[in-house]
Amino acid sequence: MIITSLHGTFSINSCEKDQDKLIVRSKEKDSLMRIFDSKRIIQCEIDGSSYFVTLCKQEFAHSLIMLVKEVNYSDFNQLQSEIKLAMQ
Repeated sequence: MIITSLHGTFSINSCEKDQDKLIVRSKEKDSLMRIFDSKRIIQCEIDGSSYFVTLCKQEFAHSLIMLVKEVNYSDFNQLQSEIKLAMQ
């Protein structure tokens, strides 16, 4: 799964060794630091992503809830333009 938010773009994959865990990857450490404690972030060069965090599915669900709570539709068109510019 790919998630793009104001915090960055993240790739979410299941952990092969433990099906109850997920791996959240990002090319930018700062993107992960906006959501997770920097001590948990590991540097790696797999699949073009430079950094990742391993977490349980419940914690990931909580993180998604927090991202959704940050959604503000008062200026949706401007937000959409900013996301398009960030993806270029």
